[in-house]
Amino acid sequence: MITIIYSTHKDKEYNETFKTHLLDSVGLNDVQILEYQNNNQYSLSQVYNSGITESVFDIIVCCHNDIKLEKNWGVKLLEDFSNYPEFGVIGKAGSCYFPESGIYWGRMQQTMVGQVWHHPEGQKKWLNTYTPKYPFLVPVVTVDGLFIAFQKNKIKHKFDESYGKFHFYDHGFCLPNFLDGVKLGVTSSFEITHNSVGKPNLEFFETKDKFLEKFKDILPLDLKPQNLYTPLQKIESQKINGKVAIIIPTKNKLDLLFTCIESFYEFCNPEMFDIFIADTGSTEEEKELIKKLVSQVDNIKLIEYDYYNFSKINNDVVKNHLTKNHEFILFSNNDIKIMCDVINGMIKQFKSNNRIGTLGCRLHYEDNTIQHDGVIFAFDEKMNLVVEHKHIGTYYPPSLGLTKVSANTAGLMMMRKFTFEKCGGFNEKYTTCFEDVEINMRCLLLGLENYCDSGLIAYHFESQTRKNNKGNSEGERYDYVNILLPFITKNINLLSRKINFLRK
Repeated sequence: MITIIYSTHKDKEYNETFKTHLLDSVGLNDVQILEYQNNNQYSLSQVYNSGITESVFDIIVCCHNDIKLEKNWGVKLLEDFSNYPEFGVIGKAGSCYFPESGIYWGRMQQTMVGQVWHHPEGQKKWLNTYTPKYPFLVPVVTVDGLFIAFQKNKIKHKFDESYGKFHFYDHGFCLPNFLDGVKLGVTSSFEITHNSVGKPNLEFFETKDKFLEKFKDILPLDLKPQNLYTPLQKIESQKINGKVAIIIPTKNKLDLLFTCIESFYEFCNPEMFDIFIADTGSTEEEKELIKKLVSQVDNIKLIEYDYYNFSKINNDVVKNHLTKNHEFILFSNNDIKIMCDVINGMIKQFKSNNRIGTLGCRLHYEDNTIQHDGVIFAFDEKMNLVVEHKHIGTYYPPSLGLTKVSANTAGLMMMRKFTFEKCGGFNEKYTTCFEDVEINMRCLLLGLENYCDSGLIAYHFESQTRKNNKGNSEGERYDYVNILLPFITKNINLLSRKINFLRK
């Protein structure tokens, strides 16, 4: 059922031990092992192509000879090919992006997927987790040569023997097949351990130059996620004393606003929330359409403002329009589209931890890459604050659970109403941004903790509503220098301890 091909420069005892491991762990009876003794006279491409010619089975595995595989890995691999017949190549680690530089791990934290254990001799075993284990094959443009499995009758190209011996053979195989329509994927169905760590040498860089000369006209290759992965989780309906007040500031762009509102009704229990639309200057025709929606739904209210100031309008809604029946506040931009029951999911976290200050979820751009997975604060060597959106630009989330973060963006952020009021609400001195940064810091100063639940997801169509202009940049600089920075300076001792702790 499977042909396994590997190159080896080891002695007979080592080779017999490795062969025994493959046979004992594969979990199949019909296995062909093609071992090629290679003391630097052949390239890996030559070895693998010879093996393809000699192979008797359609499923072929080309692998290193210093790996250990999980029990029954062959059975699981066959199941992968059977369950996903559209895939021709499967690996254990790979990348969704191949850059012009040829260093495909250059954006490792953003575009690599898979999991590989490493256990070099004399060292402790550790796990490289580029992404969590997914119950599906993750599409990629290339897979790492540690382990490459493919269906012989589906590949369009063999290994390229025209450059290098031990480097870029994997990409020289994967990229031509990808470009000719062969689908490549990374599996999490079984574990693999590599007993060494690859290190670039002179041959690597020489081969890279030859490789890039051949592929320079088609690089970079970019395969963004085609859709979002929403973990299958049934969140039990949470009981709370009151309701969640969803506050949505808006102006124009009713298509975004209505999509946002519809998503809450699609995924969440309407009995758990009220929606407060804070309109800051839509046309009369647009406001009439909003009023028509409000007249048809009991738990939506329109509040009109003749100005825009994020802090002021949210504070006004909380102070003058919420009731004692509103226990939680969910701040939401009008360009948010939730993709799961974020309300029940968030309430569940609040009920399990009474020290939560703000709680956010994973937000994605329209191209399915990550925009926000929590916010990280850091101080540079001059004690200037650095604000980073965690995992921004990442293709597949590195985690799916609850993590402690420095802050969350108010684009979609929940707080207890009591906590929001204890923080004094949003600072109304801000004109452009950073009001959410400060209120997250105020939570830290109160001894609370901020979290992001990456198992809860939403789209944030930020590019459609944010204005990137000179005036906006000047406003950001003014807010930082004149409002946020003095606040940080005043509380620097306590904040630095809190933030440094979160950076560990």
